[in-house]
Amino acid sequence: MSSPHRDRSQRRRVSTAFSATTGHASSRGTRFALTKFRPPALPSTLITRPVLHDWLTAGTDQRLTVVVGSAGAGKSVLLADWAGARQPGVTSWLSCDKADADPVRFWTGFIEAPRAIEPGFGADAADLLAMDRRMSADVTASVANDAAKLPAGSVIIVDDFHYAAAAVAPDMTDLIEHWPTENVQLVLAGRFDPPLRQHRLRMSGQLCEIRDSDLYFSLAESRDLLANFSIQIPDADLTLLHQRCEGWPAVLQMAALSLRGTTDPARLARVLEVRGRAIAEYFVSEVLEEQPAAVAEFMLDTAILGVLTVEACAAVTGRQDAAACLRAVDTAHLFLVALDDERTSFRYHRLARQILRAELRARDRTRERQLQLRAAEWSEASGETRRAAYHYLAAQQPDRALALLRDRVVPDFLHVPTAHSPLALITVDPSMLAETPESLLGLAADLLVTGDTARGGEYLDLLEDAGKIPAESRLAARFAAFQSFRYGMAGQLEKAIQTAQDARAIQERTQLADEWNAVVPLILIRVHNCLNDFAAAERETDVALAAPDVAEPVRLVMLPGSQALARFDVGHLAQAADAARAADANARRLGFGRHFFAVDYLRALSGLALERRELDTADHLIEQVLSIVEQRWPFIEFLALLDRAQICTARGQVREALTALGTAREAVTGASLSLLALADEHEALLRLSLGDLLSPTELASNLPAVRRSLLLARISLAAGDHHAVQEHLKAASLGDLTPRHALVRQVLLVADAIERGDPAAANMFGGILHTARSQGFLNTVITTAPQVTGYVVEYAPQLRPDPFIERLVAEALEVRAAQPGTGPSSRVLTEPLTAAERRILTLLPTSTYLQIANTLYVSRNTVKTHLRSIYQKLGVASRSEALERAVDLRLL
Repeated sequence: MSSPHRDRSQRRRVSTAFSATTGHASSRGTRFALTKFRPPALPSTLITRPVLHDWLTAGTDQRLTVVVGSAGAGKSVLLADWAGARQPGVTSWLSCDKADADPVRFWTGFIEAPRAIEPGFGADAADLLAMDRRMSADVTASVANDAAKLPAGSVIIVDDFHYAAAAVAPDMTDLIEHWPTENVQLVLAGRFDPPLRQHRLRMSGQLCEIRDSDLYFSLAESRDLLANFSIQIPDADLTLLHQRCEGWPAVLQMAALSLRGTTDPARLARVLEVRGRAIAEYFVSEVLEEQPAAVAEFMLDTAILGVLTVEACAAVTGRQDAAACLRAVDTAHLFLVALDDERTSFRYHRLARQILRAELRARDRTRERQLQLRAAEWSEASGETRRAAYHYLAAQQPDRALALLRDRVVPDFLHVPTAHSPLALITVDPSMLAETPESLLGLAADLLVTGDTARGGEYLDLLEDAGKIPAESRLAARFAAFQSFRYGMAGQLEKAIQTAQDARAIQERTQLADEWNAVVPLILIRVHNCLNDFAAAERETDVALAAPDVAEPVRLVMLPGSQALARFDVGHLAQAADAARAADANARRLGFGRHFFAVDYLRALSGLALERRELDTADHLIEQVLSIVEQRWPFIEFLALLDRAQICTARGQVREALTALGTAREAVTGASLSLLALADEHEALLRLSLGDLLSPTELASNLPAVRRSLLLARISLAAGDHHAVQEHLKAASLGDLTPRHALVRQVLLVADAIERGDPAAANMFGGILHTARSQGFLNTVITTAPQVTGYVVEYAPQLRPDPFIERLVAEALEVRAAQPGTGPSSRVLTEPLTAAERRILTLLPTSTYLQIANTLYVSRNTVKTHLRSIYQKLGVASRSEALERAVDLRLL
């Protein structure tokens, strides 16, 4: 979203309309400041929110519109912006404050506000109120009657209604019952739901609602807000900032103010610290201290809990009225997020929780430890091992925490669907655990399975260096298994295989049987799939399924998901779809849809959607994978980013695809060349699509034989070297071709035949159609070679029409339109630039032709001659095109 600057004259007219009120009411002794009847001034950094404006406008025909949000959620700014965008002369405004807890004062102000629209509004009602000094049915009827006389399309906005709600609720409820909805929209905004029988209005469709979740900024809106403060930060930092704020507008604005005018990269890391004075003081003063003492104490005490239920809150606080307190916090919209539809479990807004915990610690550190200990003992008694360990650590009792973790890490990982964050280990000195290696291994394993692979690896190294691992022991087998997990998640595939084999050898020699053994096949299946050793992956799947007491989530989610991914990569699409759908159904039933085990079947489903050219679906599924693994398990993140690059490529977004590949490589620094070759292959195809024949040839050198031959065939095809195409495809046929690779080879043979004008091309193309139709391939056929894509479009009228052919032709048209190599510059750099041409190209972005000539001590004609040669080799016709193409080809 942008931050549009609205028409200033319209805003002045609106301001004048709001100023029409006299500033003093007819009720004797009641005086109001003019600002009470004006919306707040809009900031220059305003983010206009047209979707929410539309929602507000949609409330015109409903009896009541409520805008309910926590402090700093942007209620007033939204309503002021909407008011300013409306037609002048039909909007009135009332801002409430603590004094409006007096019903007479509130209703006097409420009667005064519409005089911005109609100066005589409520004269009889004001007289009655002044005489009786209380609301009555007569006053309510008079206000409703006068509202019906206001111009059609009028709106009365009452902001910060929470100050008056308790005192005026009965009379406001009566007024709403008689409200003339055909003429006037009534909008009440506040920090909590007003007690106005909203459920009846909701059931009858007479209630328009905007709430916290609607008010919080999207990622795009967060970006726009920072831009309005003249702040630009990398996308990764923006995402982190947005996640920490959860879109809370007030905090985002404070963060923007802190970042404005600085280029210090460390500032972003500090800006949202809970000790940040502006954010913490705002929350404490505007939220916490505004609550009754019992509610504020309850919030501080329960902030140590990750999940708030009545039982957990009662156990920690010791309060008999925990249910009522939790309900009060929820009703008051005090930054609680419901975790279920029944609203029985909650969490605090993450930043609010951090501030509450910091405030609790600052007020009473001893009490904080006591609360943590209660939470730990309650969690342990409830069978929640890891949560208990977390609280024991926070209570500074690491021995009790590690004793729980030691034997439960892997069983919990295999059976419990909750995705945990790494433990806070401030109170743990790992060097002191060397004498208790089982505890140290349990800690390392916990870090690894929760995504802190760096620290988990460090603790494994510490355990190995301590020399406390007996040979041929259960500890040795478990240690080797998690070394394999560590190397696998770091993308060091060969080391992962070797250490997994070591672990298995110890298990077999010592006849060890426990759930920790499951770690080995879980890693080996993924590694073998990645190395395209699908037979080995199938063997590991069989081993895992044959293990006694294999965990149900492993058997029903993880293993079918891995099989689905392997079958998709091989090219058995129907079998892949069956396995992926089964894994998905079981994951949903068992609650493992956001677990580490889900990523394989999600990637398989995404790949299948991509093959069907359902690109939005494919993209959505990969976003799910990244949300599970991002910044947790680098190996899986790398593969998911490659999937994203594939989707971008299918859309013709070459630069976005290259960016995704760069991010993927950054995720697995130090990974095996065999893993990085996957990115190399994709980059080579992208560079080739841009007309670069040199880089792809270099990148092909790291690929396995079959994939290298197929890539070199594509390069030769782009260069027009038909003999080389045939030789490379012949070499590929000597390898062990999967159905997918066989189809790619078939498509390249047809593309070469088309290029050569071979009359056999038509029959060969028919073979591709048969394979594609019978096996479900669509994207592969129309994106492997532009010659085939064009052939599909050109000869579409000659193809027998059916749903598959119609879809194939439609998608081929879309692909051809998006291909970067469809113009005359599709073949470039068949001849490399000379040294002199490279020097000129380097100077071209910043220098004129004369400046280039003077810098290189050559004539202007020489510069022009070289430039003509450069343009020809790049396949462009202008300076701007040359610069853009040179960037694409990494020449600049």
